[in-house]
Amino acid sequence: MTEKRTVLITGCSSGGIGSALAKEFYSQGFRVFATSRRLESMEELSALRIETLTLDVTDVDAIRNTRDEVAGRTGGKLDVLPTAYPVAATDMDMSAVRALFVINVFAPMIMVQEFIQLLMSSGKGRIVNIGSMCGIMPVPFSAAYNTSKAALHSLGDTLRVELAPFE
Repeated sequence: MTEKRTVLITGCSSGGIGSALAKEFYSQGFRVFATSRRLESMEELSALRIETLTLDVTDVDAIRNTRDEVAGRTGGKLDVLPTAYPVAATDMDMSAVRALFVINVFAPMIMVQEFIQLLMSSGKGRIVNIGSMCGIMPVPFSAAYNTSKAALHSLGDTLRVELAPFE
């Protein structure tokens, strides 16, 4: 019997893109680790027997704890790590812009750093960044969001080049 491929998805609160991704990966036969800040927000996924974990992606220690938990459950492997944090950014003050960058740019960077060994151990690990056309073709009055998505696109391009020797 072939071992199921694994995916860890962040931001899986009910009704969001992460929850929809978790359901889709699960329907495709993946072993899904769905995460959000609160387990209660993922009751629908739990009912489907999707594995749910708490994770605050702004907390490096929480990310490391989740990494270790996933490694323990999978024998040290992870196949797919989508990074999706869509947040509107109109009329934000700088503290909100900083928070947006923590979620849209720094959290994916940390997630990659902390999960790269598991992804490489799977033999065919993939990092999937959920970008936006806004990072290429800006939407007026959304400068912070547009810029954060452009940074995420650049991160993906850089990772593709840096990790190519390991394929």
